[in-house]
Amino acid sequence: MTLSLLLLILVAAAVTLHVARYWRPLAFVTSVTATAVLLWATQTAAGATNDLFGMTFELQPLARDYLTVALALSGILAIATSFGEARRTLGFLFWSWIVWLVALTVNDFVIGVFAWVSGLAVIVIAMEPRHTQRTGGAAYFLALLVISAGLLLIGHRFVQLFPLTPDRFELLDSAVLFLSWGLGLLLAIAPFVLWLGPMTDETPPPIIAALLGLGQPLGLWLLYLLIGQSPRLLEQSDLNAIMVIGGLGSIWIGGALCLFERRIGRLMSYAGLVALGFVLIDLARGTLEGTAFAVIEIFARALSLSVMAASIVIARAIPNRWVSYLALGVFILGGLNLVGLTPGVSLVTRWNLLLEFEATDRRVFFLILLALLGVMIGLARYVLTWLETLPESVPAQENLAPAPPPESISERLRFRLRGMWLDWGARLRQRIPATAQYAARQVTAHWRALFAGILLCALGAFILWYSVSPNLWLQRALATAAQLAFIR
Repeated sequence: MTLSLLLLILVAAAVTLHVARYWRPLAFVTSVTATAVLLWATQTAAGATNDLFGMTFELQPLARDYLTVALALSGILAIATSFGEARRTLGFLFWSWIVWLVALTVNDFVIGVFAWVSGLAVIVIAMEPRHTQRTGGAAYFLALLVISAGLLLIGHRFVQLFPLTPDRFELLDSAVLFLSWGLGLLLAIAPFVLWLGPMTDETPPPIIAALLGLGQPLGLWLLYLLIGQSPRLLEQSDLNAIMVIGGLGSIWIGGALCLFERRIGRLMSYAGLVALGFVLIDLARGTLEGTAFAVIEIFARALSLSVMAASIVIARAIPNRWVSYLALGVFILGGLNLVGLTPGVSLVTRWNLLLEFEATDRRVFFLILLALLGVMIGLARYVLTWLETLPESVPAQENLAPAPPPESISERLRFRLRGMWLDWGARLRQRIPATAQYAARQVTAHWRALFAGILLCALGAFILWYSVSPNLWLQRALATAAQLAFIR
């Protein structure tokens, strides 16, 4: 399958979801189908090089792996969103990937930056702040998109000028400065966290997970694409030191902000900021092992935020008490995986880094532990708030008033067709045993709770399996990190 066909399928999936959102059963079926089709299309997409207007597009194995994971998590978020009443954001979970696919496949840093920023702008549209009567976060983010894109392009220009005058190392320093500013703004690296709070107040949890867990890592992909084209950017500059400082600052600031936060949007964003700090520190090592741990951290961050968002959406949409308890349990698993306290691969990656700091600087070691404790306290406070709002029982459904008689010709025709359908269904039910009819009625009445429970159990089982199979994921991460150009 060619890249153009994959892009066409992605557009068709986004349009179909955007239309199907008006009817909940159709939105659910479409979300499941679109997710399966997109995963199949991604796995069968060819890795051949395509040239267009002098630019080269190629879906590398590493990009295919990332796209597969990202589309799977986006599909899970779409399925969870289809259970709720407000399904306006359903199509936007795939709209951004139309331009993000360009950022993953193009070999031009400038086009990649524009594609990445365009996808983030689509996220701002998905926020729909006009429905919440708040536009501060959207305004913050739109302004930062323009500023950061300019900073990244200026940094790229300095990288291009350096080979012309290789004795002027200040060009590399300037490039690192502008690249750090641009990425720092869009990744919300400390101290560029000003837009996180206001924006997440206006954003549904699935969009927060898509932005922070899936969209943000594309900036790191573009950075290392540039490093692969110009290795001196990493060898003869202070980029590694800047990433360490930014990573430590993100961990400490994120942990401190989580300590006093009860709003779920801000709590998810600040906890994701802590996880981003570990990603930056692992990348700053510049080794195969450090890059592999960074890959695991990126995946764990995206998985945890997606699971937490899906649990919250399902709990809000379905008032069944057992569904709420199940969603709460899955939310806790996702939170523990985000902090790195689930036994397994998450704990291995975090503990390996903590042991290095414990051997070199114990003050940093204890400060990181305090930051993780702050995240745990923030999650515990929100869990207690969740327990206080659990429904006592399933609310009884009110009797529907009789429908008014049809007036127009189209309404009369629809009324007659519906009567014929109901009459045919009644005759068919007479031939079905009473037990089967009762089971069918129960499934029809509670299909949302049934399928939501299945989805939650699948997410919880996957996190547990992910946690207890560290060797499998470490080997996969090492193979993934070895594909980076600057590692080879």
